[in-house]
Amino acid sequence: MTETFEHLFGGWNEAQARRWRNPDGSEGGIVAADARIDSALTIPADAVVWPRASIGYGARIGDGASIGDGARIGDGASIGPRASIGDGASIGVQDWWLSGGPCGSRDAFWIAVWSPQHGVRWWVGCQWGLSTAELCARVEAQHGTSAHGDDYRAVIAFVEGHPGLARAKAKLASEATS
Repeated sequence: MTETFEHLFGGWNEAQARRWRNPDGSEGGIVAADARIDSALTIPADAVVWPRASIGYGARIGDGASIGDGARIGDGASIGPRASIGDGASIGVQDWWLSGGPCGSRDAFWIAVWSPQHGVRWWVGCQWGLSTAELCARVEAQHGTSAHGDDYRAVIAFVEGHPGLARAKAKLASEATS
């Protein structure tokens, strides 16, 4: 275990952190002091694990990954190079997802996840797990025709019209008929 130090996660979240020591003895990434990490996990030197994150046995984390505040990564999960998964996001085996940003009045990143069980759900700033209809209603109520409202509407249209989303839906439909 290395000594703790103050670290600014994401440029705004200051918390105690340490450098992870990988099982082979090599220096790993920056890990929040209160993160719960399986001791067998190898964390690349350029990866960052935020406060309150939890990463289970057998998970694999790619180079440059950023594991968000309070994120939970289950046993055997794999997160690829430079991946960023936001607060409260849940992504399953057959799910399709897309993220981007910054967007809105908080300049937050957004994540849209389509799953066979729930359809498209959104994580944007402090709005977690909203359906597209719920997000549209909140955007109208909070932002109306402002620039932030325009940005959200453009992102929603982009995701809803994305060819990757159409392919994910078509793949599920094709597997259901096979």
